[in-house]
Parts: sequence; C-alpha cells; structure tokens
Amino acid sequence: MKARMLLLAAVCAVSLAFYAQQTATPINELKAIATVEVSAIGSSSANRWPICDSAGNVYTRQLEPEMKDRQQRAALPIDEISPAGVLVRTYRVTDAFASEVSGNGVAVLGKGVFVTGDGRVYQAALVHSDIFVVEFARDGSVKAKTKLMTNSFMQPWHLAVFDEGEYLLTATAGKDNLSPFTGVFAADGRLIKSIYEPEDEEAKQRSSPTDWSAPGNGGNGGTDFVSYGDVTIGSDGNAYLLHGTTSPGLIYVISPRGDVVRKFRVEVGNRDLIARSIKSYSGLLAVQFDKSVDVDSGQNLISVSDLLGNPKATYRMWPVVGNHSLFLAGFGRDGLTFLPYFTEDKLYLVRTKLP
Repeated sequence: MKARMLLLAAVCAVSLAFYAQQTATPINELKAIATVEVSAIGSSSANRWPICDSAGNVYTRQLEPEMKDRQQRAALPIDEISPAGVLVRTYRVTDAFASEVSGNGVAVLGKGVFVTGDGRVYQAALVHSDIFVVEFARDGSVKAKTKLMTNSFMQPWHLAVFDEGEYLLTATAGKDNLSPFTGVFAADGRLIKSIYEPEDEEAKQRSSPTDWSAPGNGGNGGTDFVSYGDVTIGSDGNAYLLHGTTSPGLIYVISPRGDVVRKFRVEVGNRDLIARSIKSYSGLLAVQFDKSVDVDSGQNLISVSDLLGNPKATYRMWPVVGNHSLFLAGFGRDGLTFLPYFTEDKLYLVRTKLP
C-alpha cells in the first residue's frame, strides 16, 4: 500500500509539472527610459510581431492599413532597425521566388518571421500550395529556401528555428481553415512530428468561420488561437509556443524532436486581455497581454516567469506617444523593447528597464 501511495504521489507530481498554472502577481508600473525615432520608415503603418536580436536590432514589417490587397501586404519586406533608430537593411521574401513570380501572377505570401540571437533572419512563405522557409544572408539577399513536407494545404502563421536547424511551424488547415497545426520539421524539410493536443481540439470545436467572439480562441475569431500566438526559443533549446488565448495564456514547451515537454498557463488577472507576444532571455520568459492586436487598449500587461512557468513579476506599460498600444519586440539584459502597433506620422522604438 505504501509503495502504491508513493507511485500515485509521483504521478501527481509529474502531472503538475507537465501542466502548471501561474497565479497573478502584483502589477508594477513601467516607464520609458528612451524613445527613439526611426528614420527612413514610412508613416501610417502597423507593426506585426516585431522581434529583436541579442544586439538590440529590431526586425519588423510595416503593414499599411489602407493596403487591402492580400498579396501586396504579404509581400512587404522585413525592415531591420538599429538600436539608434536607423534602417539598416531590408529582407524581401519575394526575392526567393523571382522566377516563379515574374510574369506568372504567382502569389508569394510572406508569413511568420524568426530572427536568431546572432541576427540570422528566416521567414515562412506560402507559394501556390507549398510552404517554404526562406533563410536570408547577412546582406539581405536570399541564402537558401527549404520546402516543408506538409501533407495537405495549410495557411502558415508562426515560425521558429531550433539551435540545430529544425523548424517549428504553426498553421491552420482543414475545412474552413479552422484546424490548428503545429509541426516540427528537419532542416531538410522532412516532417519530424506533428503536435495536436487536447487544447487544440477544444479550440477547434469552439471555432467557427462566422463566430467573432468565441471565448478562449483569442476573442476575435475562430483561428485566433493560432494566428494571435507567438513563439520563441528558450535558453534551454526548447520552443515556447504561446497560443492567442485570453488570460491565462497557454504555452506549450516543445523539444527539437517535436515532443511536448510540458505546458503551463500565464496569468495576469484580467480575462479581457489576450496573449499576443512571447520573448525569452537568460532562463526567463516575457509574455505580453493586450486587448487586441487590432485596437488600442491603452495598456499592456507583461508577465515575466522562469522556463517552468513560475511567476516572477507582472508589469504594466502605458502608451508613450498618443494612445497607441505598444507591441513587445525584445527582452534582454537592458530590459524590454517595444514598437507601437500603429504609427500615424513616425515610427519609434520604446525601451524600458525592469526594476
């Protein structure tokens, strides 16, 4: 009997470690220590999922709100911006498919962008019904492109590159494009493992192409569980996949072999806010919550935890110019870096120090 009780206790301990959930911590107010205007960037634009390298360079795509054409929006380049606010170079995913595109009316839809700590830039692209990962050289030219061996048509969303070259891709697939997909691929594009957890099925069941208020899916449509998410590589070499859910946010920890090592939820104590950005630094994670990626909510809440999901602190960041929400772009030794989601007349970088 004693042995059985010990076994049950061990099983319970493993379960709790696999699926931990935070409790909200007190909110600390953040203030900007620097606001840097960016030169040579157009106005009236929107930023989507900016990301920093370890040197503090910011990589972002400027989506103009009045640009309604899907192909034009998807073909916009990635801009690399220095910490001083200087446009360093651009990366164009269409350059990888010049022969396919030229005169043939082929759409190249550039999607998830991933940048390694040392500044290597990757982007997922949908061409016809095929998904590629494009790797850029340091001068902005195309270095390589790899076709991912997917089994069916799907819409790519987010990309991460593991330290040894494997790819993690999130996408939506199936009827009405409402089935979540997460896959880990080898460096040559072979599928190592697809991931489909109970939470994915729950999100699918709640999703509808006409349901714009399904709770838990991101609060703004059936596919937001995937599309509003984000992914980062932790200092342990695992991918930390953030789903676009209302607080508490859901994170899968995924190994380079495609195994779900553990899951945990991140709590900020406000059920109206949606998880939309995750960044990692030195054994820590910063997860940002906001009202929506398409409206200005006036504030951001950022939860910092360790890689097991143990909460360290919660911070609030208010707009610094006008009323435009800020998008978490980077987390490093010096603190957090933000870009405004919308810019009316100029783009700027916002930096804060953590207490």
